[in-house]
Amino acid sequence: MIALALAPPLQALARKAACALRMALRRAALTAAAMGIATLGAAFVVYAGFLGLAVLMGPGFAALSMGLAFLATAACLLLLARANGHTARFTPPAPDAARHPIGGPQTPLNAATVAIFTLAFLLGRRLINRRGPSHKF
Repeated sequence: MIALALAPPLQALARKAACALRMALRRAALTAAAMGIATLGAAFVVYAGFLGLAVLMGPGFAALSMGLAFLATAACLLLLARANGHTARFTPPAPDAARHPIGGPQTPLNAATVAIFTLAFLLGRRLINRRGPSHKF
């Protein structure tokens, strides 16, 4: 009886969740494609710079100067990140007994939570009763 009353809202919720998942996957795929194309574009810009420097000073010195420029840029970015405090540091949370008391007030249950729990409980009892009389509680 309860299962029949909850079926349409649960089906609507499942459809909305599936639609949201499809949209999230589509957005993730488009973002990944954009990142791949941007990386390829950056590689071509670096290669064009290398070709230009190779004409001026030879391929060996062009590769050396571009490598040093990239290392200097990376070092500056790391120093800037460290100066702003954006390095990853683990700080364990301080225990706050007043914030999370063990026997503190509990949040009230809403009707949907109680209905879903009851439905799952009854379904579990029915599955256990299918196994035979030796598994009854």
